[in-house]
Amino acid sequence: MKCLIMHFQGSIVLGTLLLAGCQPPGHTVDIDHALNDYFVGDYSHAAQLLRPAASTTDENFVLNNVRLGSSYLAAYDLDGAEGAFLRAYDVMNSFGVNTGGQSAGAVLISESMKVWKGEPFERAMANFYLGLVYYIRHDYQNARAAFENALFKLRDYADSEDKKEDYRRQDSNFTIAYIMLGKALQRLGEDDLARANFDKAVKLQPSLRAVADYKLNAASNVLLVVDYGHGPQKETTFDNAVVGLTPTPRQAGPIPLPRVKVDGKYYELGGLDRPPVDLLALAQERQWQSIDTIRAIKSAVGTGLIAGGAYEGLRRHRDVGAAAALIGAGILLKASSQADVRDWEMLPRTVFILPLKLLPGAHDITINFPQENYSQSWRNVVAPAEGELTHYVRMTRMTNGEYDFPASLAHTEP
Repeated sequence: MKCLIMHFQGSIVLGTLLLAGCQPPGHTVDIDHALNDYFVGDYSHAAQLLRPAASTTDENFVLNNVRLGSSYLAAYDLDGAEGAFLRAYDVMNSFGVNTGGQSAGAVLISESMKVWKGEPFERAMANFYLGLVYYIRHDYQNARAAFENALFKLRDYADSEDKKEDYRRQDSNFTIAYIMLGKALQRLGEDDLARANFDKAVKLQPSLRAVADYKLNAASNVLLVVDYGHGPQKETTFDNAVVGLTPTPRQAGPIPLPRVKVDGKYYELGGLDRPPVDLLALAQERQWQSIDTIRAIKSAVGTGLIAGGAYEGLRRHRDVGAAAALIGAGILLKASSQADVRDWEMLPRTVFILPLKLLPGAHDITINFPQENYSQSWRNVVAPAEGELTHYVRMTRMTNGEYDFPASLAHTEP
């Protein structure tokens, strides 16, 4: 029997139900405990448990480093987050995930290993979070590079055989990276390029007109980056074949919209509350799936064909030729790929980008999703007189409560 990873909407995502005492690939007891710690908000302990695995140069090196990066970022250990995401980035690049050659950080990983590189949307998110770390620090040049890397070209597969020569490259529709790249360019004084990226985001998703407004972002002195919900996970059959990425947006329902209070009064968001991305929707788009996953889904189809052929062969009035054809087709499909069922469990469903203009000084800020009963309050968020302070928030049902904003981040730009 298989190990089922159940997706609990609005609760701890990783409820590992061990029907036969086994563990999902890429998991250990410590990693499962770390994931549970992450979803209840004990980010520092999650990082502590993940560090040994993230330093082990095996096939899970990249996966464990993005897990570690998520934990460090939520714990506001920016040095730790940068290091973890950079290590993942180095190996992703060295194995041809994006452009770039073999890097010094990747030479310890054997190319013979089936190294987890993630789906394209997972790789884009790793670059996005690295860029966010730099943006929080006001290191806009490095933020720019990371957000640009999050916008790598996508494979647009051209035929059912998925041959390497039969695909096109197409531009990314990863809107949150366009918005944050525009903001980084704006802070660097490259206004024309900033406007172009804001315009690209609006062209892809017209509902983002307020979020991508050039003047509003120029005036913002507090930026809230809010991770909400749970991202897609791979659904598998009894023989560990990937049959899809779930849940779909329809299964999960519409994304609820956030509300923000500043010093006890509701802040008029005026269209800023629109979700810039839905990772559940991206995961359903073929260009955001790796060719391995596409072939693994075919493998599941192959299982069905084999079963159908076997049934046909056992019928009283059987068609032996048809049965053989079905079984043969199924075997060919199943032989085309091995499923990689590992995924980055900490990803959100969406990332809200909320640029606010507040009076300089300390404020108490509350972010809530009334429909879902999610609420976090942050004390002493210091809005600078010049520049912009960025506050990253990870929202789950288990992390409701009141928190103190890290005093070390309460400073203006250099």
